[in-house]
Amino acid sequence: MYGQIRFSKGFIRIAATVAICVFPVLAYYVLQKAPVYEARSLILFALGREYVYVPDSTESGIRAPNPGDFQGVVNAEMLLLDNPELSRQALETVGIQRAFPGLPDDEDSVWKAVVWLQDATTIELITGSYVVKVAVKHKDPIIAAELTNALTGAFLDRRRDLYAATERSTLLTRLGAAVSQAAEIENEISKLLGGVDPQFFVADLENASQDQANLERLMRQSRTNLAALEARQELYSKRLGVEDLMLATNIAIEEEEARIDYIERSMVENRKKVENLSSVMPKLRPLIELQQQQADRIANLKLRLRDSQAYAENEEGNVRVIEDAVPPLESSTASKKVQLAIVAIVSLLAGISVAGLVSILRSSEPGGTGSEGLDNQQKNGTVHTGRHPVFEHLQSQNRQFGVNLQNRTR
Repeated sequence: MYGQIRFSKGFIRIAATVAICVFPVLAYYVLQKAPVYEARSLILFALGREYVYVPDSTESGIRAPNPGDFQGVVNAEMLLLDNPELSRQALETVGIQRAFPGLPDDEDSVWKAVVWLQDATTIELITGSYVVKVAVKHKDPIIAAELTNALTGAFLDRRRDLYAATERSTLLTRLGAAVSQAAEIENEISKLLGGVDPQFFVADLENASQDQANLERLMRQSRTNLAALEARQELYSKRLGVEDLMLATNIAIEEEEARIDYIERSMVENRKKVENLSSVMPKLRPLIELQQQQADRIANLKLRLRDSQAYAENEEGNVRVIEDAVPPLESSTASKKVQLAIVAIVSLLAGISVAGLVSILRSSEPGGTGSEGLDNQQKNGTVHTGRHPVFEHLQSQNRQFGVNLQNRTR
């Protein structure tokens, strides 16, 4: 369709002219543009106990969640980092006039600064880890570092307000309910025992049961001794000359019978006591168990409340900043030499493109093939206008349209 493009003198002249015209403009822009510095901060999202897999040794079917689900939690936290309110809080911490000098002090300008800060902020998850990089670009390296640290600090504060405050309120509500239930259980126990301490009541029942067992053992022993004494008495009654032994045996029998009588009366009294105490135990035992469970629950809630309070004041939980932003020493943009080299290449490509386009347009004209045809026309003394036939046809149509318009107006 078109003739072959050749690098003739005309082609080189056009390319050089365009490159010389384009290079100063781009070079001036590059030299006048201030360097941009990027400060970064690293935030680690550590796996909590609820995301750590624990083998199921009890065969209860309850297992820890899959740690892979933690990826969604990190993505949600990254969305919180991109909140415009956090960016505005970071700007207010550093100072809007320090970050963007000369900015008008009105609400629209403030939100424009927020948009600029968000455009200059990069939040990305480092591949293969749960570490999020927060980077902010600015012309001043110190302000870039301050904005980055202010943004991460605002994120931690917002996260603490979202999670710690809600958890603390929930724990306080549950603790109040547990204390109220414990007081109701204690009132029921007091009515059942008549104000007696349940621990004393249980200990009294245990002691009474132990006394009953001891009395039964003494009763068996005394009856055995009494049977032996009665057998000895019967033996002495058949002999002569053993009146002293007979008298001592009769006295021992009387003493043993008195002991058995005392043991029997003690057993009757103790049995009644055990029966009375045992009749209360079916009602008391569940209440004692509930009281112990409530005590354990209250202690656990108080411990969690204390941990939540400490977390809200000092700790970040499973999220912590592992690297604070520091003012960068080098700019994130390329050096001036590299930029000027890129500008030179771009200018040269622009010149070659324009020269090629001109060569293609001229190659379609009769009597010439690109830049070589132009050189031949200059040698032969017949220089063509350099216009494309289509352009000449359009120009003739415009002239004819002008003539017709003038005739109509006359």
